[in-house]
Amino acid sequence: MKTNVAHNRALKHIVCCLILLLIFVITITKVDAKNESDLTVASDTSDVVPLRPQLNENLLKFQILNIEESKNIIYDTPRVIEKNIEYYIAQNENTLTFFAKAFGFDIEFVKEDLIKRAETIGELGFEPTNIGSLKNKNNELKTYKNIEYGIVEYFYELCKSYPEKRKKNVVPYTGGSDYVEKLIIYYTGIYSNVDTSIALSIGAAESGYYKVKYMLKKNNVYGGMSNKGLIRYENIEIGVLKYVRLLSKNYFGKGLTTVNSIGRVYCPTTNEYGQKVASSHWINLVNTARNKYNSYNYDITIEDIINY
Repeated sequence: MKTNVAHNRALKHIVCCLILLLIFVITITKVDAKNESDLTVASDTSDVVPLRPQLNENLLKFQILNIEESKNIIYDTPRVIEKNIEYYIAQNENTLTFFAKAFGFDIEFVKEDLIKRAETIGELGFEPTNIGSLKNKNNELKTYKNIEYGIVEYFYELCKSYPEKRKKNVVPYTGGSDYVEKLIIYYTGIYSNVDTSIALSIGAAESGYYKVKYMLKKNNVYGGMSNKGLIRYENIEIGVLKYVRLLSKNYFGKGLTTVNSIGRVYCPTTNEYGQKVASSHWINLVNTARNKYNSYNYDITIEDIINY
């Protein structure tokens, strides 16, 4: 009897073990099936969205901060100053040719002279705004506001140094007012302390908007006088240059920067109190002209001048 009972218990134990084993096998199979399904989805989506490793949040913030800061970095590139005079001659060929013709010099002579002058100072002392190598009283190279300014001053110096090389042909101006106005705009770009609209307006007031023939025949648009009467210039380019240069040095350069202050010297009269003031008639003429010239395009280059 005891033997049968023991036999039955052993049998029950075996059955229980089999049941537990079956449950375990079924559970493992389901987990494997789920994992296999997840891998398949990931594999499919990886063809569209690249898989990325999970990043540490603090590390990610640090990287983003560095990227944003790098956008504000200004890399200081050293400014290279070309010291080769031939380079500047080539770069300013049109400007040099224009002024050589205006002052009456052969352009090839001008180029040769510029090269000789540059050789006397050496490369270490080269000044890009002063390709004519002009010096002050202390034997130091002068510095100008722009290279065109230096070129103009060089030609004035050339007239003193080589007067025999200059061809003085008087060519009365017979063209229209447009070219004269363009010259004034171009020259005030060189002598930048001069207000362009004031320069245009004073010239217009003096020369009937650049149409008075007896003034144009003498290439004088600003009414400049000598003890012999109205000054005559070789050509209109020199006459207009003289006018703008005069404004720059003797008026705007001395603090006379308004129509009234310029008028006290340019076109003075005496009021009832015995004080020197600008002519009211002259002021009205200038201010009326400014209404016209304030709307002009002041973006004029040497190419605009030579191609006019």
